[in-house]
Parts: sequence; C-alpha cells; structure tokens
Amino acid sequence: MKSLMFAAALLFAGAVSAASPITAVNASATGTYSIDGPDLSILADGFIAPEGTHYTFRSVSWGGQEGRSGAVFTLDFGQLYTLTDVLLGVDNNDFYQVQVSVNGSSWNTLFTNLAFEGESSSGSEIISSDASHIQYQSTIDFPAVNARYARIYAVAGDGAYSVSEMSFSGVAVVPEPEAWALMLGGLALVGALSRRR
Repeated sequence: MKSLMFAAALLFAGAVSAASPITAVNASATGTYSIDGPDLSILADGFIAPEGTHYTFRSVSWGGQEGRSGAVFTLDFGQLYTLTDVLLGVDNNDFYQVQVSVNGSSWNTLFTNLAFEGESSSGSEIISSDASHIQYQSTIDFPAVNARYARIYAVAGDGAYSVSEMSFSGVAVVPEPEAWALMLGGLALVGALSRRR
C-alpha cells in the first residue's frame, strides 16, 4: 500500500509544478501613450527601470487627470495560467489598477497599487507581490487566480503615468510536456505495482 501511495504522489507531483515567470505572447494597448522602447513587449521583457529613474525611461507613459487618457495596457499569456505573483515597475506617485481575465472580455480586479507605498520618493518604483522579494508590498499580494490576460491602467495620480514592467509568475493550467511525462511515469509505476500484486 505504501508503494501505491508513493507512486500516486509521483503522479500528482508532475501536475503541480513550481511557479515560474510567464512570457506574454502579445502586448496591446488602447488610448494615447508614448513608448521609450522598441514596442509594447517592454511591458513584460524582464527589464525593470531602477528605482528613482525618470518615470519615462524604458517604459510606456501617458498623461491625463485621473488616468482619463484611456490608456490601458493588456498582456496575453497565450493560454490559461494560475497566476501567483507579479512584479511591477510604475511611476511612484500614482494609483494603478491591475485586472485579470480568462477570456479577454470579463475582467476582475486583482489589486490597486496605491501611490507612495514603495521606497522611492520620485521616478520609477519597483514593487512585488512575492513575499520573498526585497520590494514586497503586502497591498498587492493576491490569492492564486486563473487568467489568460492581465491589464493595467491609471485610476488616480498627478496626471503623468508610466509602467516599465508587469511580469507575472505562475503555472500553466494545461500541463506542459514535462508535466505530462511525469504524470505518465507515475501512472506506469502505479500500473506496474498494482499488476505485481
């Protein structure tokens, strides 16, 4: 019986992998904005403007009181993921809302990033929902959620906004080939053990 339990544990270990950075397959935007980079892929390219850097450095930036320029930036992960953490690079003195969606049409608010919560007193701010990260902010920590899309936009601030990074970590909802191999190996082990009995 212990052998069967061990084999079953191996089977399900393949299905539950550790969270890792998610690569967005597409980034899009609506509204009026400027970009200091090649294209919108800079939103999730892993480069975060250092804290205190001018807010438009390697970022998308836009203006308008209370975020009313209509600028909304959306990442498409290409498939459904269980999102566990996010790392943001934003202008330090503004409020940003982050929402997620499974289908791109119905959106749920994940959190609102509050102005002046981080350590930077000007320019770019780095914040993370990962409790082990040096820039951890509990106010953006969220429970794991399934989503294919994520978007960010300004909801309040000084009228000059920017985002240099919005990188999510998580686990693919549909197992990847390595996970399938582990699960099949676990099934084969369960089958062999039960046949032996």
